[in-house]
Amino acid sequence: MSALGRLASLADRVVVITGASSGIGAATARVLAAEGARVVLGARRGDRLQALAVEIEQAGGVVEVVPTDLRDEAAVEGLIARAVTRFGRLDALVNNAAVGFLSTIAEGRTDEWRAQIETNLLGVLFATRAALRHLLPQGRGDIITMTSASTGERFPYLGVYAATKASLEALSRCLRAEVSEQGIRVMTIEIHQASTEFAAGFDPAMVAQAFQAWQRHGAMHAAAPRIAPEDVARAVAFQLAQPPDTCIHDLNIRSRVV
Repeated sequence: MSALGRLASLADRVVVITGASSGIGAATARVLAAEGARVVLGARRGDRLQALAVEIEQAGGVVEVVPTDLRDEAAVEGLIARAVTRFGRLDALVNNAAVGFLSTIAEGRTDEWRAQIETNLLGVLFATRAALRHLLPQGRGDIITMTSASTGERFPYLGVYAATKASLEALSRCLRAEVSEQGIRVMTIEIHQASTEFAAGFDPAMVAQAFQAWQRHGAMHAAAPRIAPEDVARAVAFQLAQPPDTCIHDLNIRSRVV
């Protein structure tokens, strides 16, 4: 029996997942594929995508890999097009890909600001617009976008990242008002203290400094266990598995003790 119990089956749903080469994106691909969805994976690291695809196929899943840089509009259009070409339709888009850099605003680098805005916001716009071109004519479909606890709490050194994620929350509210009556569900998942590779490239000295500031402002809790990518992936599956007339607009997932 499906791990989702009596909720709607995800079998044969066609789902595009961005940022699927690791962390939450990869976990979401595994969970949805295990539930019978046909997953289309987009990310910059093609080798990691191929390795994940082999794993999913060996477990009996159906997967397509499309190396994609979210900053490249044509590449994002191609990701969505490949899903429709391969499987004949699109049922859902999971906007997961994001990048972040640690820096104060005063010492911020323009190239890092641009990378965050172009990936985290413009990339989501590119993918969402491309998806809607297929979802709206069929009168059904889902768009799930990952946001962050940094939008509502004080996370110094992550100001630009937080700004892009706050923009996605506003974007999702506006988009929901535009398309919900046409059969499209627009949902978000706000994530806090997830165990991913997000901070892998950060300067350790800067991480320590930032972490102290986050604790000082009550945004981060050292004693709280981090949530696993699989926990977020199951939340995605839960949202997608709701009956068609039900929409979990905004889901907040974090450690139990926070």
